[in-house]
Amino acid sequence: MSAKKAVVLSGGGAKGGYQIGAWQALRELGFKPDIVTGTSVGSFNGALMASDKFEEAMDLWSNINMGKVFAQFADENAEEDEEQEDYIRSLAKEALFKGGADFSPLRNVLETIVNEEQIRNSHIDFGLVTTKFPYKKRFELFIDQIPQGEVIDYIIASASIFPLIRSYKIGQTKFIDGGYSDNMPVQMAIDRGATEIVAINIGNLAVQKLKENNAMIYYVRSKKPLNEGRFGGVALFDKEMSLNNIKQGYIDTYKTFRHYEGCLYTFDKGETKYFELMEDFIFHKLSQIFCILPTDNRFERMGLKNITEFWQEWGTDPFIPCTRALACGEAAADILDLNPRNVYLYNDFCFNLLEDSIQLITADTSERIAQLTKQLDKGISFDLLRTLVKNWDKKLILGFTMQLLMEERLEQSQKRRLWLVASLMPDVFCAALFCAGLAMN
Repeated sequence: MSAKKAVVLSGGGAKGGYQIGAWQALRELGFKPDIVTGTSVGSFNGALMASDKFEEAMDLWSNINMGKVFAQFADENAEEDEEQEDYIRSLAKEALFKGGADFSPLRNVLETIVNEEQIRNSHIDFGLVTTKFPYKKRFELFIDQIPQGEVIDYIIASASIFPLIRSYKIGQTKFIDGGYSDNMPVQMAIDRGATEIVAINIGNLAVQKLKENNAMIYYVRSKKPLNEGRFGGVALFDKEMSLNNIKQGYIDTYKTFRHYEGCLYTFDKGETKYFELMEDFIFHKLSQIFCILPTDNRFERMGLKNITEFWQEWGTDPFIPCTRALACGEAAADILDLNPRNVYLYNDFCFNLLEDSIQLITADTSERIAQLTKQLDKGISFDLLRTLVKNWDKKLILGFTMQLLMEERLEQSQKRRLWLVASLMPDVFCAALFCAGLAMN
């Protein structure tokens, strides 16, 4: 059997621009698929990929808005939108009172861009997943199994996110979104003979367990929530968010193929090794704050445990010496709202962090810091503190913790405050650790 390359595109609704950014990167990297499988919006983007409609796909997702997808918003000016939450409420009403929203404008777009004969004559073998309704039975079809003239129908069927969108009838059978049965059709590509697969996942559904296979699989996925993590983001078709998704998909794909580095943020190749410069400071500060031997203080134990678990969960290799510093630096960037879609050099990244974090400790926050210190020193229960922490400003806590960490000598009361921050907000503690190191060096 000859080697075959495949691209697999998950469902994920309005986040579909991410897949177009990934496609752009794959084109530049010279990855040419023989097979494309997709679910929901992935089937729509997969059809564009199979028919080599990259420019059209990029133009669509760079200018997407609610009116281009849902009929109820078709007459609205996309530049004078209501609040995005109002869109979700309006869609929910359509689902409740009309059995689902009408997305005929998207069908019109499909009919304009997608050419069935081009897909059928393409060198790329195109397949999609939809779900039979009401039994939620998976229904997989490759292009040679789709009846003539029904390709667009099956793409619409694959993307009918019931109950938000009405079920779609083909012949006597009703279909709903393919995500209900297989949101990431990797196995479908493997069964078709794929030996090297790029799987681009924009969904939140679990990826189905694969049968035994020998395929090399590269998973492309954003570490940060797409569409800004907004509630109902799967249905929020917004131009600005889509442009961000396109850029994120582009850099994440390059990162997957080791052309860039980093976990939550992105660095030029070879730049993350410079994080090792912070390792000595991190080790020194931790040994100053936490006892090396077992301790009776549960906050001290919990704080150190939570910091260690935070590093382990960050997603980097625990055997790489710079792992701790990289996790701390990226946590700081996340809290300080550095742009996650930039490609950074280490020095530029650190300069941005230092500039933003210094502002936190020079700002007039003394009264709020005093209130925070009073709460930490009250001796109230840890569970109550955990409840209170939900209302705390992470930037304020970062500045407060950074000030403590910059002390040359720490009193026991100061250590206790640091233990509590590490126990309640290990990400903030680690972020402050990195920023303190920058400020002191």
